[in-house]
Amino acid sequence: MKKTLVCLGLVLLSSSMIFAQKAKVNKAYNYLWTEPINYEAARMAIEEAKADAVTGTEAKTWYVAGRIGYTQANEEIKKTLLSQTPDNDRLYVGLDEMYTNYVIADKYDGKLDKKGKVKYTQRKTIKADFKEMHNQYINTGAAFYDQRKYNEAAKMFNEYVAIADLSMFDAKDGIKVDSTYWMVKYYVALSNIRAEKNEEAIKSLLELKDTKYSDMKSIYELLVGAYINIGDTVKYVAYLKEGAEKFPSSDYFVGSLVNYYVGAGEYDEAMAYLDQVIAKDPNNTEYMNVKAELLVQKNDYEKAKELLNKSLSVDPKNARTLYVYGRAWAFEGDHIQESAQDLTDNAKYNAEMNRAKSCYVKALEYFEPAKELMQKDNVQYMDLLQNMKVLYLRLEQTDKYNAISEEIKTL
Repeated sequence: MKKTLVCLGLVLLSSSMIFAQKAKVNKAYNYLWTEPINYEAARMAIEEAKADAVTGTEAKTWYVAGRIGYTQANEEIKKTLLSQTPDNDRLYVGLDEMYTNYVIADKYDGKLDKKGKVKYTQRKTIKADFKEMHNQYINTGAAFYDQRKYNEAAKMFNEYVAIADLSMFDAKDGIKVDSTYWMVKYYVALSNIRAEKNEEAIKSLLELKDTKYSDMKSIYELLVGAYINIGDTVKYVAYLKEGAEKFPSSDYFVGSLVNYYVGAGEYDEAMAYLDQVIAKDPNNTEYMNVKAELLVQKNDYEKAKELLNKSLSVDPKNARTLYVYGRAWAFEGDHIQESAQDLTDNAKYNAEMNRAKSCYVKALEYFEPAKELMQKDNVQYMDLLQNMKVLYLRLEQTDKYNAISEEIKTL
């Protein structure tokens, strides 16, 4: 008899504890309907229920936890409708809380009925909330990105993508993988790079690389940047080569690869690579221009000019070719001038200085048309102006020197 009473007591105690935890779930939910909402009390109640062995595995518990976040986020969103400034930190916490808990709620939801069909108790509301808030993850991520809070931006962008990937949605729900989805995934990677989380960025970029994302060149540029950030030079070089093959008109990949070889003192490798890509695409002016620049660095001015002449025969109005040609003449002039400093014979010295001056005149014959053709937002435009300024000074062309000095001040 005593054993029976003890067992009955344990059952009653266990039942009362379960009811107590379920009451906390209801209590937390009821807080959301009492103004002003006591979020701290609601979260405290639901956290206790989440930690319980029974209520911690029930969909409703996690749904209520997510609903707390939804309600807080919605408060901030409503402020924008009233022309008030939302608190992005509260909005961020709410959206993150909503996503994290709703995903777990849906995992515990779905029970088989007598007919063997899965019945969900919370999914309908969860789907509706996700659909309502989906774009807010982009907006909040963008706000944090503009504030340079890249960790928070990455999380919001990533949760936007993750919501679209949830199996609960189908075509009729309007939550789909489209161009916006891929754009946001790109910003997940970009935010992680800015937050110095390169490994996470690489994961997103590799996924994007095998899609039809519209700006694939940027994906490769970010990939090579992320790999060099983590010190993986093998993959850095591999993706530079792959990028050069896919985007032959871009100077970034070939130029970066050549710079890598040159920086490592591997001039022969740089030249061999350029010969290889030029052989595959002999009329590619960008490849010829990069090789010409390398030849200029090696003081092989005649071979550089020969290659640049070929480049101009393909595209006579190529601003970069004209710019590199001008640099070839200017560098040759500098080389002649420096060598002349060792001469003790005045006649020979003056002859060499005049020869250097002739090179500077020739340089301007290429720099000036390059300036007319080159876009001002080109990263080399300022360098072009600075080169011209120095040459105008050396040639005592005061009016042109003053004019270009004024232009430099405006940029």
